[in-house]
Amino acid sequence: MTTDTITPQTAQHFYDWLGAKHDWGSSFEREAKNQALDLLDVGSAQRLLNVGVGTGKEQRVIQKRLPPGGLSFGIDLSPTMLNLTQQRVPQTQLCRASAEHLPFTTGSFNCLLCTYVLDLLGTAVLPQVLSEFHRVLQPGGKLVLVSLTEGTDVPSKLIIGLWKAAYKVHPLTCGGCRPLQLQTLVQQAGFSILQREVIVQLGMPSEVVLAER
Repeated sequence: MTTDTITPQTAQHFYDWLGAKHDWGSSFEREAKNQALDLLDVGSAQRLLNVGVGTGKEQRVIQKRLPPGGLSFGIDLSPTMLNLTQQRVPQTQLCRASAEHLPFTTGSFNCLLCTYVLDLLGTAVLPQVLSEFHRVLQPGGKLVLVSLTEGTDVPSKLIIGLWKAAYKVHPLTCGGCRPLQLQTLVQQAGFSILQREVIVQLGMPSEVVLAER
């Protein structure tokens, strides 16, 4: 089967190898992730799902911000990333799973966060993934997504142009990620867009979308 990105197996092996070195990405991801956590309003979450926990830095923030009685859950395909997250946030509940087939019942969560995961996935599977996000969220539940996106000014457009050229030659040079534009996909999945912005950090543009189920 042809795909416009790396396979899930390749992504798992790469991020297993990358491990804690993944934190280096904070030099161009941190501002977008901080905005995502603020938009998600973790302090009002009863049950929150973090899809793609990575090294656990965001999961640690989530755990600290949860209200009394609030619960957080996290998934990832990479066993290494799950182990790193468990070390950083031993009280969180984790499982190895794919975003395409979430192992949770319908309406399980009132908040869902997914940062820099969709830009790893093939375009053909994105509607299925967003459908799963819609399924596991309660009516009125909040969804916050972050993805690498197209540039908005001359420097970021230049950087993304170079990024896409490198991706075309060897996707893993770019960590398997390529720029997406999420707004239309999110709306087609049945969500209402509440806020969308592009944050540029060190020339790298990230799209942050807040939507409601």
